[in-house]
Amino acid sequence: MSTVDALTCLAFSPDGQKIANGTARSGVTITDISSKSKHQLEMLAETHAHVTAVAWSPDGEKIIIALPDHTIRCWNATSTHPVGPLFGKHKDLILTAGFLPDSSHAISLSRDGELLVWNTGTGVVTQQVTVSNTAQTMFVAALSMDSSLLVTSDTKEGVAWEIPKCARMTQITLPDIPLLQAAIIPYSHPQVVLAFGDRSFWIWDTSTGKHNHARFEGLGEDDIPFAMAASPDGKLLALEIDGDVEHPTHFYDTKGHEFTTSNMRCTHPFAFSPDGKFFAASSVPSDSKDGSYKLIIRSVEEARILTPHVQSRVLTKNEPDYWLQPP
Repeated sequence: MSTVDALTCLAFSPDGQKIANGTARSGVTITDISSKSKHQLEMLAETHAHVTAVAWSPDGEKIIIALPDHTIRCWNATSTHPVGPLFGKHKDLILTAGFLPDSSHAISLSRDGELLVWNTGTGVVTQQVTVSNTAQTMFVAALSMDSSLLVTSDTKEGVAWEIPKCARMTQITLPDIPLLQAAIIPYSHPQVVLAFGDRSFWIWDTSTGKHNHARFEGLGEDDIPFAMAASPDGKLLALEIDGDVEHPTHFYDTKGHEFTTSNMRCTHPFAFSPDGKFFAASSVPSDSKDGSYKLIIRSVEEARILTPHVQSRVLTKNEPDYWLQPP
C-alpha cells in the first residue's frame, strides 16, 4: 500500500492570508502564506482520516472539516482545538460544506440530497431540505465562496439554491451528456460553469436562467474533465483532465481558449483566494523526489499571462511544501 499522503481539499481564509489543506491521512494543516509557518488541527489519532471538505468561517476564527464517516467537526482556527460537538446528522457522503455569514451556523450537503443548516456550537439542525426529489443521488454540487449560492444536479437538471433560505431560485434542463463538474463565479449576479463529458461547457447566469455554450479547445475525445475551479473575477478556469500524467491541469478563459504556454504543473484540489490574487493546488507527485504531494501557491497572473519561459522543476525532499511566484 502506498504511504503517500495526498491533498484532498483546500480553502483560503477570508483575508487570503492563510490556507487550510485537508489530506488523506494526516488531518488538516493551516499555512500562513506570508510567514510560511504551519500548524495542524489537534485531531485525535482515529480521526486522522481522509478529509473530504474544509471551509473557513467569514470571521476567520473557525474551520469546519468533513470526514468519510458522514461527520463534520468545527475547530478554532487559532487554538486548533475543537469547538462544539461532533456533527453526525448526515447519512451519506458529504459533498460540500460551508459557514453562513453569521459564522455560528454551517450548511452541508450529502450525496443523498439532504441539505442541513446547523449550529456549530450546539450541533442542533435549524433547517433541513431535500434538494433532490428523484431516486437518483446527487451527482454534482458546488457552493459559492460566501455560501450564498448552492448549485446541485441530478441526471436531468441543474438547480440553483439561495442560501441560507434554502430556496430554489432557478433551474436549467441538462443535455443528454453527463455533467461532470460545476464551478461558481461569484459575480453580483452569480454565474455557474457547467462542464460536460463531451468537453463542452455552459456559462449559466442564474439570475436570468440563460446560458452561453463553449468548448474547451485542445482536448481530445478521451480527455475527461476531472476537477474544475473558477477565479473570483471569472476570467480564469482551472481544469484537470483525467489521466493526463504529463500536464494534468489546463487553464482557460471563459470562451474556452487555453493559455497554452502556461507551464504550471499541478493537480486537484484547487482553490482561488477571495481577492483573486493567488491560486493553490497540489503538486504532481513526479515533480518531487520522494513522490509526495506538496501544496503549491502561485500568483494567478502566472497562469493567466502567457509565459513560455517558465519551467517546471523537481522539488527536493527538504524543500518547503509550497513556493510562491511573484505577481
